[in-house]
Amino acid sequence: MGRIADAIKRAERERASVKAARIDTDENPRITDASSADVATLIPQAETDIAEPPVVTERANRPGMQRDRHRFSPAGLRKDGEVVAPTPHWDVHSTVVAARERSSPVTEQYRAARTWLLRRNTAGKHACVAITSSIPKEGKSVTTANLAVAMAEVRHLNVLAVDCDLRQGSMARLYKMSNTPGLADVLTGRVTLDEAIASTPIPNLWTLPAGARHDLNSGELLNSRAATRVFDELRERFHYVLVDTPPVQSLSDVGAIGALCTGVIMVVRMNKTASHLVRQSLHWLQSNHLNVLGCIASDCRTKGARYEYENLGDDDE
Repeated sequence: MGRIADAIKRAERERASVKAARIDTDENPRITDASSADVATLIPQAETDIAEPPVVTERANRPGMQRDRHRFSPAGLRKDGEVVAPTPHWDVHSTVVAARERSSPVTEQYRAARTWLLRRNTAGKHACVAITSSIPKEGKSVTTANLAVAMAEVRHLNVLAVDCDLRQGSMARLYKMSNTPGLADVLTGRVTLDEAIASTPIPNLWTLPAGARHDLNSGELLNSRAATRVFDELRERFHYVLVDTPPVQSLSDVGAIGALCTGVIMVVRMNKTASHLVRQSLHWLQSNHLNVLGCIASDCRTKGARYEYENLGDDDE
C-alpha cells in the first residue's frame, strides 16, 4: 500500500508540474527567434512600453520647448521584437513615406535601417548620427527625415531630426514646418535651444530646422564652442539625434559636424553616383578620424536591387 500511495503522490505532483508549465507558457511567451531576441535586448521593459504612453524625459519636455501642441497615446504594436507605435496623420512632403505610407515597401526598408542602427548600439547609449552623401541630390535629407520617423515608432526612444545644412537646409520643407527659428539662430545667440526645437504630431519626434540664413559663415559656426555645447546637450536630451549635413564633395562642413557626432552614415544613390566619388568621400571621412558606420543605398528601382546596410565596401543608397 505504501508503494501505491507514493506512486499516486508522484503522479499528482507531475500533473501539477505540467499544468504550471502550460500556464507559464501561455502568460509569458519566450522570444525564440534569434533576430527578435537581439533587438529585444536593446529595448528593455518592452512589454511595459506596450501598455504605457510614450515617456518623455523631464529635460526634453521642460518649459520653453515647443511641445504638447499635439498629444497622442496610440496603442503600441510589436514588429520584429520592437515596440512600435502607429504614426498619426501628418501632412508632410510626399517623399516622407514613413509618415504617409506606413505599409509601403519603402517604409519597410527604413525600418530595416532602423533595426540595423539599433543593433550597432549594443551599449544602449545616446547616439548622434550624421547622415551625408558624396554629392547633392542623393537622398540624404529624405533619408534623414524618413529614418527619424521610423526611429520614433519605437515608443521609448526620444528622437530629434536636425538640419545642419545651414546654407540649403530642406528639413523644414520635408516636414512642412517653419525653418525659423533654427540651429543657426541658436548658434548665433538669437534664440535658445528650447525655442528652436519644434514638436511634431509624433509624440517622441522633434525637429531642429536650419534657421535663418544671414550670410553666415557656417564653417565658423559649426567649429565654435557654441556648437559643441549645443550638440552635447542634444545628445543628453535625446536617445537618437539624426543630423542632415551638406555633401562631402561640396563643403567641408561635414567634417566639423561629424566631429560633433558619434558616427556618420553615407547615402549613395544607385546608378548615379560615380564609384570613385564614393571612395574619395569615404577616404576623406576616415582620414579625418570620423566614425563611418556604413552606407545606405537610395533610389533602388531596378529589378533585383535591394537596400544594403553594411560596413563600407561597395555599399550603395
